[in-house]
Amino acid sequence: MTVQDIHAIADLARLRFTDEQAQVFLHEFEKIISSMDVINIIDMSAVEPMTSISIQENVMRDDLIGETVSTADALRNAPKKNEAFIKVPKVLG
Repeated sequence: MTVQDIHAIADLARLRFTDEQAQVFLHEFEKIISSMDVINIIDMSAVEPMTSISIQENVMRDDLIGETVSTADALRNAPKKNEAFIKVPKVLG
């Protein structure tokens, strides 16, 4: 891992670091990665893959059509609306 890798990761998170700050993060990342190498030492060949940490299964229910709210009732307390929708601020990302 290099300082350029740290800057690339920071760009993905929309962060900016100086080279000195990136150097500190580089050492931290190297410590994290080296501690994760311990996992490679463990023999996991006899361990079955898990799909969940819980032995409980989801209890599903049938979807039933019930009472619904009319469009007029749903829009009644909306601060901004048009004839069929609630208007919300635009979110840009």
